[in-house]
Amino acid sequence: MKRVIALFLSLMLLLSLTACVPGVEEQSTDAVPFTVPMDDASYVYQAPQDATPLPGGAVIALAAESSALESGADALLWKGVQTFASTFGYTAQSYTYGDGGADTAEDALREAAESGAALVVCRGEEMALALYQIQANYPGVHYLLFDDEPHNEDYTAYTTDASVHCVLFQEEQAGYLAGYASVMEGYTTLGFVGTEEEPPVVRYFTGFLQGAEQAAEQQGEEVSVRVWYTGNLSDGDLVTSRLVEWFDNGTGVILANGGDLVRRTLDAANQTGGRVFATDWDQNALGERVLGSAVKCYNAAVQRQLYTFFSGNSTWGQNA
Repeated sequence: MKRVIALFLSLMLLLSLTACVPGVEEQSTDAVPFTVPMDDASYVYQAPQDATPLPGGAVIALAAESSALESGADALLWKGVQTFASTFGYTAQSYTYGDGGADTAEDALREAAESGAALVVCRGEEMALALYQIQANYPGVHYLLFDDEPHNEDYTAYTTDASVHCVLFQEEQAGYLAGYASVMEGYTTLGFVGTEEEPPVVRYFTGFLQGAEQAAEQQGEEVSVRVWYTGNLSDGDLVTSRLVEWFDNGTGVILANGGDLVRRTLDAANQTGGRVFATDWDQNALGERVLGSAVKCYNAAVQRQLYTFFSGNSTWGQNA
């Protein structure tokens, strides 16, 4: 049976507020309880019946890589922005960039900020790098950043302006459930493949390992998990070839995270009969070799955050 594991079981919202003393920052982290939607893609946020109607009229912009709007995480964010805008009387606009890295991401982010939008939504490392550079340059513009915090290139400096709200997910919980489910399905030789050894990717692996070990202990089994961070390896065929070797050597399930690794792992699984656990959004429809998906509810998350922002006088409050 395929499983969709919803990471929204525990969503952490990270808000950084600049204190009155120059150079000092205070961070508050609030856990927001939430009933996981069975289908994130079709989610529509419903305001409380006694809520004051939102003012509407403002522009909400999404800055993202152009190809990312076709499917995946950014596509779900864009769907959420559009759904919220049509539900509550706002205007949704998208500003995209090509495959040029952080520099072109910054161009798209600047274009969105200069468009007159009240709020700019963005996601991921490239946007975090870009936002680190420009976040204080556009007074009156607010930002909603998913999956990262504004930081410099070598991760030695993090600065989050009061205009920026960061939504971070607890990937270790989704990874835990994926590892647990894999072992309970009868697989005890597992693998994890990720791109860079970055915090969200590492959290997926840590949880995956812990969940697999917990299930194995309950079942009286022994479990082995091998891990591979591909780094800047751009040869997709080489990646697939190595994953084929993993499956041929007895690896039953591989959890794949980042880039096109789910597709590459699925190619290897189709050749060998192995199974894949996908991450970030529901990818069960890719085929029978997909054992399940560890899902971040991007569509639901962005709608909820937009409602919080606009119901709070278009600003990020202490308890956002």
